[in-house]
Amino acid sequence: MGGAIGVVRPWRVYRWCKPHHPNGVRGRGLRPGRVDARHPGGEHVSMPGLLTRYVVAELLKTMLLTTGVLVAVIAFGATIKPLAQGLIGGADILKYVMVASVPMLQYALPFAAGFAATLVMHRLAVDNELLAMSVNGVSYGRMFRPLFLIALGLLLLMLLLVNYGVPYFWGRMESMVARDVTRLLASSVQRGEAFSLGNTQIYADDVMLIDQPEDSDAESRLVLVGVAALETNREGKPKTEFTAEYATLDVYRIDGRSILKLVLGESTIFREGDQALVRVPTAEPAAMDLGQGWTEEPKSLTLGEMLVYRTDSEAFPGVRRVRETAFEELASRAAWNGIRDAFESGEPLRFRDARRNEEYRLEAGGFSPPQFTGGVTITEISDGKPRREGRSPTARIELVEAQPNQPPRFDLFFEPAEVLDFEEPDAPRIRWQARLARLNLVGCSPAIDTTRSNAELVSHIENLPDGRGDGSKAADDRLRKAGENVGLAHQWLRWDIDARMQQRLAQSMLAPLLLVLGGVLAVLMKRSVPLVVYLVAFLPAIADILLISTGEQTLRDGPSVAGQVLLWSGNAIIAFVAAVAWLRMRRS
Repeated sequence: MGGAIGVVRPWRVYRWCKPHHPNGVRGRGLRPGRVDARHPGGEHVSMPGLLTRYVVAELLKTMLLTTGVLVAVIAFGATIKPLAQGLIGGADILKYVMVASVPMLQYALPFAAGFAATLVMHRLAVDNELLAMSVNGVSYGRMFRPLFLIALGLLLLMLLLVNYGVPYFWGRMESMVARDVTRLLASSVQRGEAFSLGNTQIYADDVMLIDQPEDSDAESRLVLVGVAALETNREGKPKTEFTAEYATLDVYRIDGRSILKLVLGESTIFREGDQALVRVPTAEPAAMDLGQGWTEEPKSLTLGEMLVYRTDSEAFPGVRRVRETAFEELASRAAWNGIRDAFESGEPLRFRDARRNEEYRLEAGGFSPPQFTGGVTITEISDGKPRREGRSPTARIELVEAQPNQPPRFDLFFEPAEVLDFEEPDAPRIRWQARLARLNLVGCSPAIDTTRSNAELVSHIENLPDGRGDGSKAADDRLRKAGENVGLAHQWLRWDIDARMQQRLAQSMLAPLLLVLGGVLAVLMKRSVPLVVYLVAFLPAIADILLISTGEQTLRDGPSVAGQVLLWSGNAIIAFVAAVAWLRMRRS
């Protein structure tokens, strides 16, 4: 037969049993697998090229439509939690959905690709178009070339998406919540809960939110009524307590960072170190820097940033906090060593109270931290002149604050049995303050090298001799533990980054694998409805996502064969099923 056995719509593929020349002469010299198709205008079109363009167009059209539907549903679902918690307002919902759409693409694209391949290839198989191409010498490799091309492009797109697009927009999502931090804080107050900012916990009876206050450059402001605030030290113990009739909390945005400034009006302050209760018209605690978001994790890092942090982790927030704890322990040890060295020099120890512009000179027979023994004499010096002198059998000293490269602060506990007043020798005994708070040891400003790498810091701590510092085993154990934590934090970060990089690669491969699997199964199972075919491909994809997530969590705890098997087994199963289906399709 020389006539056509089937003609589809003009934009579809024309099928011919035998290739024809426009003048009625049979085509000569055609290579196997290449067929001429008569265009309505009369010119010849290469069948493989026409097929590729047609299938690619159909696949992309269906994939984009399916992706849009899936992303919209998933992104709207992602807004439920922050919306229920009052973290975003009604005006921000659409913007939040648009930002959340990009991270959701990593989950929507694979299923959209599989669904599109199933529909398009199933239609071609049911309409016997693939059969006609096969009869005319077109191989299955050429028939599926459009799928393979799209699979390759989809792999590259997914790699760019998960390594650069998704981390950026994850950060944008967190930044939207952190940017409107006042909404979060206001929501906590309205629920009757205290909220935490750094090491300060704040409770208020009522709250009012003001956007862009006129008398300030702040982005937003919270006006709090009936305020109670508690500031704790690094051990979690109360350091300063505030109560105020009202307070303002201003949020500034500087270089993408959230800076919070709290001002308390008509406030009462109690400092644990001073054991003093003070009422002031205005109190301004130190400003707090929330950074660009609440947390920074490897999931919000691009591939380039992960590679940098994997080698140089000192600047990573989680590692930096552990390093700061280690440096504080080193500063504490150096402060006690400063007391020891000053005492062993044979000269009186000189402490200075910068707040009162007073100095205390201490002499003792012996020193065993934290006790001075053997008869202790303390002379109070004001404006360079001795004012009074106290004597007691013992005295006790406590370190209350030690920061790297800053003078340490001590509390000196001293209850003299005898007091001599140099200004009025005949006056009655003057009461001596039992606790001399926040004193600086003159000449003690230990230098701590905070530029050490993690390895150098850990090595330095391991090589320190025991028995220095305050001489207690607890202090040595804290320092050793701080050094171990630095090494562990660096190690855990590397494990986390390695696991995240493999998870992103496996997640990227899921989309092209599911695309090919859906297309091959659609041809093999052409007698089934498309949804049944898609279900067969959908179930391994769900299992793959679960295996990738489980493998990543396992690898975050350390390299292991089990973690590698879990992470990659899902992709291996899908590739194996696709290969078996391909072989059965070619045989049938």
